[in-house]
Amino acid sequence: MELRDWQKQLKDKVINAVKEGFLVALNSPTGSGKTLFSLLVGLNTKGKVIFVVRTHNEYFPVYRDVKKIDPSLKFSFVIGKPSACPFAAKDVDTEDINCKYCEIKNAIEVKIDKSPFEKLKELKENGIKEGFCPYYSLLESAKEADIITITYPYFFIEKYLSLLDINLEEYFIVIDEAHNIDKVSEIEERTLSEFILSMAIKQSKSEEVRRILDRLIKELKTLTYQDEKYIKLDKVPELSDEELSLLVDEYEELRKEAIKSKSVSRIYLGSVIRFYATYSTGNFIPFSFSNKIVLKTLELNQYYNLLNDENLSILLMSGTLPPKEYLEKVIGISRKILYINVEKEVKKKVTGSYQCKIAIDVTSKYDLRSEAMWKKYSSYLLKIYYQARNHVLAVFPSYQIMEKVMSYVNVNKILENEGTRIDDVIKIVKESRQKYIIAGVGRGKITEGVEITDNDRSLISDVVLVGVPYPPEDDYMKLLSKKISEKLGGKEKEYLIMIPALITVKQAIGRSIRNINDTALVWLLDKRYDSLWWKKNLNCFNSTKIRL
Repeated sequence: MELRDWQKQLKDKVINAVKEGFLVALNSPTGSGKTLFSLLVGLNTKGKVIFVVRTHNEYFPVYRDVKKIDPSLKFSFVIGKPSACPFAAKDVDTEDINCKYCEIKNAIEVKIDKSPFEKLKELKENGIKEGFCPYYSLLESAKEADIITITYPYFFIEKYLSLLDINLEEYFIVIDEAHNIDKVSEIEERTLSEFILSMAIKQSKSEEVRRILDRLIKELKTLTYQDEKYIKLDKVPELSDEELSLLVDEYEELRKEAIKSKSVSRIYLGSVIRFYATYSTGNFIPFSFSNKIVLKTLELNQYYNLLNDENLSILLMSGTLPPKEYLEKVIGISRKILYINVEKEVKKKVTGSYQCKIAIDVTSKYDLRSEAMWKKYSSYLLKIYYQARNHVLAVFPSYQIMEKVMSYVNVNKILENEGTRIDDVIKIVKESRQKYIIAGVGRGKITEGVEITDNDRSLISDVVLVGVPYPPEDDYMKLLSKKISEKLGGKEKEYLIMIPALITVKQAIGRSIRNINDTALVWLLDKRYDSLWWKKNLNCFNSTKIRL
């Protein structure tokens, strides 16, 4: 197997650093071959690899590269109950599935002889026929594998990690898309909304439970705001211990009925119960966000303890990895780090390229937002769409701005929402003979780690940043800034506002560069991009300034 030049140059350096106890942080562009490289390093240091990814969509590239290296290597993957259970719908929560009453709890040895999703489909079909559980079978088979692929919860959240029942010190641990580790706490966030409560009312059989939920809706409406930013709340809708007990009894009955009927869909009452269970820990603060209450925590260090375990061999990698200082000050990594920016290290490009165009007559700046501005943005999008050679990815700072701008754009379009399934988006785009504008929000489902490709070439020719995706300086941001301000040394804005926005922009651009031969046009539609900081960090010094 022929390695790329940068892989040959850096392989021994990384292997030696791992052996010397460094945590390695690898910043290498999309499409440069990071996955293959990290697997080779892992096999040469520990002989076994745990590959940690953000979503199930990222399992296939790992499987593909393992087969390139050595088809005899034992590959396995772990997937949550909602995806693995033959009787479960995809939107179900793990705890909605009551395995105690299931008739197919046996585990069998699984050999992964085809792509993860193909194998999962086969296991679910055979599991029903032959009486075994795909979830527990995959969990057990992982223990004997050379390479195990898991998602973030199975590494960063203790209750899921313990299910693996393996000794992490025996493995080389690769954390892919590591620019996302600052969002790990969101896995344990809980939400209470009118929709969740209304659905719970529809599903509940007890009149008393429905009455309680109806009261919670009324209280929720008095507490929340429609703003798309986190506004701290002093309380949540009240629920007594007696009332909670009634909800739990009803939930258990619904869980039992679902698994016995072999048809498990999301039980919304469980979401309500988990919200209050999480709130009762005292570690989470309630915030209003877009008419919902979201429980968020400021205790982020608990999620990163393993990163500081010097007995573990860890490689963080991303095409948009934050700087070393961010990993130390914001994430709190205190062990020694070898930080490698691949292109700077080898002094040449290792993936495709893009050209930047900066619009200096539009902005998403809060005090300049207006219908006239949204119409101007829509005119830009139409102009870009008609000249694009392929599909256009448009990335917005928020759903609210996306909806306003895209309401004026009447061409083939896909708009991201809470129910968007990436597989559906990829299918529509690949099968269509016409161009689409694919609209999403920064660090949402569409802009993070998604490959929309054909023959390893990106199907996105143009990326449009509609405004600057700065995180809102809301109550949560202020509380977090205050908590870690001592470590940030007066650079709160850079670490908590500027760098996250830069990562969002780079991730969006990365959707168009999936191969060393890919080229793209990047449209930076906000006059604030016309600054030295943005041009330097996006490598856009030769950008063209444009006006409508």
